[in-house]
Amino acid sequence: MGTPAHIFKTARRQIRKLRHRGASTDQERRLLASADQQRACGLGWRYDGFDDFSTQALFDKLAELGIALDEAAFCQSARAQGSPTLLAETWRALTSAEGRWIDFPDLAARELWRRLLPDMRSAEVVSDELDALLERAEVASPDEKVSLWFRAARCLLDACLRDGVADEDFFKAVLRESGGDLTGWMAELPPALMGTPFELDAPGIAAEFARFVERRRLLAERAELLLRLGKPAEAQAEIDALLDAHPDDLHVLLKAGGIYEALGEPEKAQRYLGAYARRLEERRARQVSSTPAFPPRRPSEPSASMKAAPNAPCPCGSGKKFKRCHGLPN
Repeated sequence: MGTPAHIFKTARRQIRKLRHRGASTDQERRLLASADQQRACGLGWRYDGFDDFSTQALFDKLAELGIALDEAAFCQSARAQGSPTLLAETWRALTSAEGRWIDFPDLAARELWRRLLPDMRSAEVVSDELDALLERAEVASPDEKVSLWFRAARCLLDACLRDGVADEDFFKAVLRESGGDLTGWMAELPPALMGTPFELDAPGIAAEFARFVERRRLLAERAELLLRLGKPAEAQAEIDALLDAHPDDLHVLLKAGGIYEALGEPEKAQRYLGAYARRLEERRARQVSSTPAFPPRRPSEPSASMKAAPNAPCPCGSGKKFKRCHGLPN
């Protein structure tokens, strides 16, 4: 996670949050002041991205840094290299960029790719678009947050589902490039859509996300979403299929208990909730038993060089005071 893109995404997220809630410490105020100073010096791209740069302005700046090309030359070189990262590597041998401008070519390659080559999938560009939407959602109103999350979901799925087939390698590449916790967000999103204009899309998004991560958890979540949308028969069919395939899965058991309770079948609900409680306790017991037990430290043999204050712990490691251990007179 040490690429220029990761570093600047982290900085951008931090600055955005500080500006939204306001600086509360001297360190935060210095950080915001430093960002403003860099903007005044033409370095705002480090915090704000390239929204203020036209495509020609990006080419002009690259030329100043020793990378002379136009739109046609960029597209030809980009197609030959295959990704923004590989393209930027070829630029490093040409550029005179140094100091705070040294990362400009790497980030400009990603931005120009996004603008000029929308037909060429790139994990770097997809991750940048996702992270930008999720960063904006962090400081948005509740309604706008849900809208941004939904747009991010469509962005991810449009990129990773090719003719209805899950491209798992491309998805993993997006995960590596992203500066956020995409898998955690994917698990959180479907239930967050309930009660919003996007709730009818929630079960479908859960099923599509389940093709990439947290399969059992997301499919169990989908069953509950179907129930909440007034589709009890579909919900029961989904959770029963999961119980047949994964009878010991904690997420499946917990959701099954809730679904059957809502369906008015308390005996089944208690059966699955009881199984959930037992499996959870068994897991905890295994974790405890797998924790190595370290024997208590054995005191060292007395040594003539062992010295300590009378009330200090004895250097031998016994846990006693020195005066009651190796400080005792012979």
